[in-house]
Amino acid sequence: MSVRTTIEISGARQNNLKNVSVEIPRDKLTVITGVSGSGKSSLAFDVIYGEGQRRFLDSISNFAKSRISQVKKAKVDYVRGLSPVIAIEQKKGNHNPRSTVGTVTDTNDYLRLLFATAGTGHCPECSKPLRQLSAAQIAEHITGLPEGTVIELRAPVNKIYGEEYSYTFQKLREKGFKHLLIDGEPVSLGDELELDERKAYRIEIVIDRISLKPDTYIQLTKSIEAAILALDEDIMIKVEVIGGVEEEFYRHFACPEHHFFLCDMQPFHFSFNTPASACHTCLGVGMSYVVEPHFLVVAPEKSINKGALKNTVFNTAGKDSYRTVLMYSLSQKYGFSLDTPFHELPKEVHELLFFGSKGELVPMLQPPFSQKKNWLTGRDRPFGGFVHEMESWYKHYIRKSSTTEAFEPTFIKDCMIEKVCPECGGARLKKQRLQVTVGERNIDQLSRMQLHELLEFLESLTFEPEVRDVAETIVRELHTRISLLIEIGLHYINLGRRSDSISGGEMQRIKMSTQISSELMGMLYIMDEPSIGLHPRDSGRVIETMKKLRDLGNTIIVVEHDMDTIGSADHIIEIGPGPGIHGGSIVASGTLADIMSESESVTGQYLSGRASIPVPKQRRSLGDHFLSIQGARENNLKNVDLDIPLNVFICITGVSGSGKSSMINEILSKQLKIDKTGARIVAGEHDYVFGADLLNHVINIDQTPIGRNSKSNPATYIGIYDKIRDLFALQPEAVERGYQPIDFSLTHANGTRCEHCAGDGIIVTSLQFMADIETICPVCKGNRFSEEGLEIKLHGKSIAEVLEMTVEEAAGFFADHRYLKHKLGIMNELGLGYLTLGQSSTTLSGGEAQRVKLSNELAKIKKGAHNLYILDEPTTGLHLADIQKLLVALNKLVDGGHSVIVIEHHLDVMKSADYIIDMGPEGGNGGGYVVAEGTPEQVAKVEASHTGRYLRSVLG
Repeated sequence: MSVRTTIEISGARQNNLKNVSVEIPRDKLTVITGVSGSGKSSLAFDVIYGEGQRRFLDSISNFAKSRISQVKKAKVDYVRGLSPVIAIEQKKGNHNPRSTVGTVTDTNDYLRLLFATAGTGHCPECSKPLRQLSAAQIAEHITGLPEGTVIELRAPVNKIYGEEYSYTFQKLREKGFKHLLIDGEPVSLGDELELDERKAYRIEIVIDRISLKPDTYIQLTKSIEAAILALDEDIMIKVEVIGGVEEEFYRHFACPEHHFFLCDMQPFHFSFNTPASACHTCLGVGMSYVVEPHFLVVAPEKSINKGALKNTVFNTAGKDSYRTVLMYSLSQKYGFSLDTPFHELPKEVHELLFFGSKGELVPMLQPPFSQKKNWLTGRDRPFGGFVHEMESWYKHYIRKSSTTEAFEPTFIKDCMIEKVCPECGGARLKKQRLQVTVGERNIDQLSRMQLHELLEFLESLTFEPEVRDVAETIVRELHTRISLLIEIGLHYINLGRRSDSISGGEMQRIKMSTQISSELMGMLYIMDEPSIGLHPRDSGRVIETMKKLRDLGNTIIVVEHDMDTIGSADHIIEIGPGPGIHGGSIVASGTLADIMSESESVTGQYLSGRASIPVPKQRRSLGDHFLSIQGARENNLKNVDLDIPLNVFICITGVSGSGKSSMINEILSKQLKIDKTGARIVAGEHDYVFGADLLNHVINIDQTPIGRNSKSNPATYIGIYDKIRDLFALQPEAVERGYQPIDFSLTHANGTRCEHCAGDGIIVTSLQFMADIETICPVCKGNRFSEEGLEIKLHGKSIAEVLEMTVEEAAGFFADHRYLKHKLGIMNELGLGYLTLGQSSTTLSGGEAQRVKLSNELAKIKKGAHNLYILDEPTTGLHLADIQKLLVALNKLVDGGHSVIVIEHHLDVMKSADYIIDMGPEGGNGGGYVVAEGTPEQVAKVEASHTGRYLRSVLG
């Protein structure tokens, strides 16, 4: 039997595919391309990947199937020649804050293993190096002392960050400890202990006290092991010989001065996902909620008496309250008026109210208007400040329940923001774990290194003979994984970076490197636009990576629009010729030459030069108005000052990780929203942003979904469904039956929607070890409305038929309705004519959602207004033909008197901009500067600019 050399697909009818039959060569790099909505993803993911996954799952046991989500059968006659298939999709990182680059790539597992195997501990008092010892080794060394010697096992106690001593002592009681030493004095935890919260004490737990006897070894070993467990797997304990002992006892075994021993370490000791190892404050997340002082000010123009501060209003019911006495006493002690507008009070008073009296005692006085004496009156006590007070309340509610929201009042969370944990500084681990080093660096320091720095560090390591073989084996594995990430263009990231900050393109490249490291052959890989977010300088690295996977003996199928990737493919398939109902057919299939010679191929026209996006004949001139960012320091930005011109089309570019998003999304966009709307958000670190007064609105058109449930759709988002419902409610038969516009809503019960499927049109049946089955609702037959509702007609069409119309069809249907025609016409111009009005928003790609938002904004343009529109990589998922339509839309915004800022790498967008700001010169620590700015022609002349080098090739 001959070996099959192709993947054969016959009769594919998934989504808009029109009975497609095609052969894809095995062990080759194949690109599937075509305009947006033509059916590329339907063929690659729904048909090929779907069938590959379904057949694999069919081969496993029903027990295993019941624990894995199943895949629906694709609408296809047959697919032959499939291999085990892996999809590397265009998905952002895990939204779990515990997920990092290190955990996603499994590199953290090897890093933890390295520290457990070859780590060197350090005394927490003097940083003297400590070697690892097992409980048996420690016990054996101690039993070498003379019989009758009394020894104590001790462990230092750190006050739980932000808590009172009483809370720390209560946690020790719950663990079963009974005795402490406070500044060397023995105390019992059974007694009520009152300590000055302003003072730092040296506190130690007495774990056990043993008098050495000939048979003490086993008891001592068990005591040490029990102590380690009771102390949440603490890896450092103290052994004190009562009555003193020669220093030689500790030398080469523990810290001679402070008597700390380093216990045997395991990989889980360095995992921030293990409660015993995680920082107590942030629980291993690295971030914690803290009160933002200015969020406590709800009305700065009012006085404190009139309600300037959250939860500090004086009213009739509260004249004798604790808060009233406190505020009055503070005003008397520090000489400020409670009737002065808050923003007119001195800065020192603001600091006092937010952060307290710094330990200074405040006499509590009875207000003259008070009707009865408060319990607080007559006492002298320090004031901790409203920030400390709110954070204490927050911790109280967290302690009450692991599900914070169940108990936490919203007024507390409204005042808080997420910041780097004040205890661990973002390291996620206990301080004790960070006292273990490899090559004089702890695990957090290695996790913060950029990958190229980490690789250099690992190459420089040397190890002690007893651990050398094991450690070098671990380092080799780390070296392989990190090298692959660097080769694929991710040299600027670090292992500690949170997954939710990783772009879809970066996550795809991380997964690609993981697959290469596995060195599997005979696999089928399907990828979705791996070039997303890549600067032209780095796109070649991804192409080489895909070729490396292919050369291992695998078949690579890529859905892609990038011309460099298409040009590097062994085989190209173009689906089209248009989007939606106009697509779904094979336009061309073959080599690059075959595609270029095909007259019907839109891609071939751009590849051959018969079609192109022209360079603008004239750039808009700069005016006198600018947005100015001063002292930008967020992430890797190096104290940058930047002036951004208004009333023009601006492109922010630069290599991946150069600081583009930090500058525009984290600083400019957020600060402008704060200035314009008072939004309760915190902008990235900077000094000032000037120019908010020059703008009417700031609109960030991102790629987040336009809705999160199946009933949300483009018609509801752009606001035309309300008008459509109004038109149906005005029909004579609807008026006769008493229908209101709300009765035609898919979310309104007891209207005209089908109640059997609640307006979904389908019934989903969950099966234990098979894919969920979606069946058409037997009552409404998938129309989503009741028979009575479907009887109401508008120009001969029911409400269900209108929702099934494409945007293109609907524009003609509502040609006599000015408002609807205007909105639908703009969507059509942006290349969204193939979407149906009622298409679930959950099925739209990020690029489609962004264009729906853009069309909504274009439809709202008003003369005289000056808005700023910010778009982040709007070319995602767009063919060159669609990019041409996008550029027309963006220029329409600028011509309407607005400003447009686009973060983008696509050369056709760059060359079409009026003004370019190029960040760099490299990513990560090597970036954070403005390398070049000016017109595309000016940037192209800057030798230090990577962008300039590639611009020269497209400007002619």
